[in-house]
Formats: sequence, structure tokens, C-alpha cells
Amino acid sequence: MLIRFCARAAAFAATLLVACFPARPVLRAAGPAFTFSDATARAGISFVHENGADGAFWYPELFGGGVAVLDVDGDRWPDLLFVNGKHWKPGAPRTSHTLYRNNRNGTFTDITKNSGFDTLDVYALGATVGDFDNDGRDDVFVTSVDGGRLLRNAGGNRFVDVTARAGIRNSTFAVSAAWLDYDKDGLLDLFVGNYVQWSPAAEGQVRCTQGGVRGYCGPDAYKAVAPKLYRNLGGGRFEDASARAGLDEPTDKVMGVAVLDYNGDGWPDLFVGSDRVPAKLYRNDGKGHFVDEAIRAGVALSENGVARANMGTDAADYDRSGRPSIIVGNFVNEMLGLYHNENGSTFRDVAPRSEIGRASLLAVTWATFFLDADLDGHLDIFAADGGTDESQGRDARARVSQPPLLLRNRGTGTFENVSSSLGAAFTKPVMGRGAAYLDYDGDGDLDIVMTTLDGPAVLFRNDDASANHWLRVQVTGSASNRSGIGAVVKLTSASGTQTQVVRSGSSYASQSELTLTFGLGADPRAARIEITWPSGKTKTLTDVTANQAIQVIE
Repeated sequence: MLIRFCARAAAFAATLLVACFPARPVLRAAGPAFTFSDATARAGISFVHENGADGAFWYPELFGGGVAVLDVDGDRWPDLLFVNGKHWKPGAPRTSHTLYRNNRNGTFTDITKNSGFDTLDVYALGATVGDFDNDGRDDVFVTSVDGGRLLRNAGGNRFVDVTARAGIRNSTFAVSAAWLDYDKDGLLDLFVGNYVQWSPAAEGQVRCTQGGVRGYCGPDAYKAVAPKLYRNLGGGRFEDASARAGLDEPTDKVMGVAVLDYNGDGWPDLFVGSDRVPAKLYRNDGKGHFVDEAIRAGVALSENGVARANMGTDAADYDRSGRPSIIVGNFVNEMLGLYHNENGSTFRDVAPRSEIGRASLLAVTWATFFLDADLDGHLDIFAADGGTDESQGRDARARVSQPPLLLRNRGTGTFENVSSSLGAAFTKPVMGRGAAYLDYDGDGDLDIVMTTLDGPAVLFRNDDASANHWLRVQVTGSASNRSGIGAVVKLTSASGTQTQVVRSGSSYASQSELTLTFGLGADPRAARIEITWPSGKTKTLTDVTANQAIQVIE
């Protein structure tokens, strides 16, 4: 079934094959191809992150909080969830995570009160979104210093903590997580990227100084811990399948996770970025088990054979090869890693000898992801940068605020750094942490929301002035999981074929929208759109007019 969303209606007509979706008319002025303006205040976003720092130098204070894009109320407009830290001392003022509903007019309303997030008393790091019970409502898993919480969307803008009832028992410092259907049974499973063994009591056993001055420790001061894989049993219950699936690797210090099918066998694999230990590329064997192929594939270490910071990560087909490549954020003097998928089994890091490496060499990159910022049909790269204050002899440049980075895809397999031309708001130095993309104002181009460490969130509105066309595709599963996570969408227009996959996780401790945005450049229509769901079912649409959002139901 295909449901079209038009620009002038205000409500979704569930009984009609052709329905309408409110969107702002596309008016593109002359000027630069695109810039970003700071729309935070006028959109009504006022979230400020609290890391709880009070001079004790507790390690979680460096990590910041993520942001998740979700559809709280099912109106098909993207809403926002910001997760927060907390004060450590008893009796200190209480902080709150913040949930914003999209008003469909370029603004948001804070609906945190009575949402369930207002009573969620955890030091949170990130969040990931998926409909784990297939009831048509987006649920959320929040990662936290004490392991994480599963919040079920009960409707009416209300979320219920079902962690214990669901059988999720993770008690370790977790940063990033992702939903995937690793066994393709139509139910979303949960991967939780645990970081290190940490507790307030354990913090008192380590002490890091530089020049006799107390400061934060680095990751080497803390013991690694294995990630968790929770298999969805249905009925709101999960089982710990980590050991059986081969993911109980005790050397991981997970910062970021990306779900991808790197070898094209139809089964979702996992790229796991770990801090100062080799990254993992877990190949799904289709029998419920994962095998680490990272060393053989060339993604475990830098080209110099060194384990890097491996913070935020994403995977996508940026070169129209039909194969997903991997982007990874790293520390200062390490540069971004762009692992190009050579043949479905091996990767080559193309960053060191390109503008990607030069532009990111002195950056500390947390969130990073692919998006088509200028709608030309080629995926660009965004990176949220900002220092830390680790004390173990780190370069002083690693402790400063930094502006974000936007690398534009030239369409030739190369990128150019256009960050300085994107407007004053985009060049402001910040302590960037989590980030996500979304089309919050319904104009077809992708905007960016970013969190900062112990500071305010920023909403960058994409002021695309090009005449490029676009299509937004939302897939809804029936035999497959309702969120459509894992669905492969191939779009062919006059300029060629693009492939995108509906994916959870990626970025750093954050979740972008599940709707896929395809830039068409000058092409006024898509000749063909092919959707392959995780169930194996397929759907083909032909001659689809540009500049609209469509929903395809399995």
C-alpha cells in the first residue's frame, strides 16, 4: 500500500489510499546552495544539559547527553527527546530529561510533565527509538550510567518504565544502543553498547593528575565490559542472548554502534566502535550468531595499526555502490575514519589522504553521520565536535570548544569542507556531543539537532536555497517489525540509483528520524522505488513525483 502526503491537508486519513500531510511550500531563493541558521529559540527549544560536575572529576561528566527523534503521538511529524545527566550530591536540585512535541508549524511544545520522562531518575547518556511491541507507537530505550531503561509508549504522550517487566537487566555504564531484528522474526531486538565498569565507589579508587593537578582520567583507567544483546520474545519480554550470539566480548568499551548489512547477505550486522580498543565488525551468520570480522575486514584499527577513540559512527552507501561504508568519529590527531566498502568483505580507510582527514585531524568528534544536506542525491558527512578534559598528557587542543563539521559529497567519491560557508550559527565553537537529523519543519530538507556538554541544545534549520528535488519515504512493516527497521529502499531516477536502509542507532548516543530522505537533484521524479522488508517481501513503485513524503506499508 502506498499513502501519499500532500502539502495542504492537516490530518491523516487512515482509510484512504491517498492522504495528505501538512508541509510548508517549497520556495527556494537564489544564493548559496544551503546554509544553517540557529532556529533553537524560535522553535521553542530551551533544553540545557547538566553534567553534574562539582570538582570531583567523575568520569561520566565528560560524555554529555544524546538526543532522539521520535513520533510521540503518531501524527508523522518528528518530535524530540533530550536526555540529561544529574547532580551527584543528595539534596541537589533535580534535573529533567525533556520531551518536545512538534507543533507542525516550525515550533515545539514541552510535554515532559506527566510523560514518564519527568520521573525518570537516571544519569542518562543516550536514547534509541523503535516500536518493540509492534503496536504502532515509538518506544524508547535510554542508556544510562546504571545500565538503561526501557520506556514503552502507552499513548496519550505518556511513557511507562517496563525495564524490569521486560527482563532487561543491564547495570553497567551504557552509552549507545540500537534496535535491530537480528533473527528476522518480525520483533525488534536490542543491542546495548556498554562502556566500562564504573560506579561512584569505584571512582574513588582511581586518581589522575597532570603536573600535580587533579583531573579526569581517560578510558585506560577503567575496566572494559561486554555489550548486551536482548532478544525480543514477544509479549513485552526479552531474553539475554549475548553469550549465545557471541557478543559477550569482555574487551569492548562501546561508544558507538551502527547497524548495517556490509556483505549484502540480507542479515543485519553490527559495527561497534570501542574507546582505545579495537573496533568490532560483527557479521551476522543468519543462525543467531555473530562473528567478529573487523581485523580481516580492515576496520579494527587505524591504518597505522592503532586503536582509536571510536566514538560516534554511522554506515551508509555514500558512493552509490550499493554497499554501506562506515564513518567513525575519533580523538584529536586521529581524524575521522571513513572506511570505504571495497567489495562487501574488506574496507579501506580513505580519510588519511583526503579532505576528510585534513578537516578533522584536530577535532574531537563525537556524533557523526551521513545525510544529504543539499538534496543533490549524494550523502554528505556531519560531525559534532568538542573537547574533553582527560588529564593523561592529552593535547591541550582536545580540551577546547570546536565548531561542527560538514563535509559535502562532490559525487565523485570525494568530499569538500564547506563548514565555514554555512553561516555564523554553524561556525560557533561548542562542546558538541549528541546529534541527529530530521525534517522538523516539513520543507523536505534535513535539519540538524545537536546537544552540547553542560550547555544548551542547538537546532540548525537547513535553509536550502537550491532548486533540488526530494522524496521522503517512510516504511511501515506488518510481517516485519512495525518500525520498518532494516528495510532497504532503492530509488532510481534519471541521475542514477541510490540505496538507503532504515536504521536505528548510529551517531553518538542519539537517534535520527527513521523516515528516509532522498535528494533527487534536478530530477523531477523517481522512475522506480523498490522496498525490500526484513521479511523478504518487496514492493515496487513507479513514476513517483518529487517533493512529497510517502508512506509505504508492507
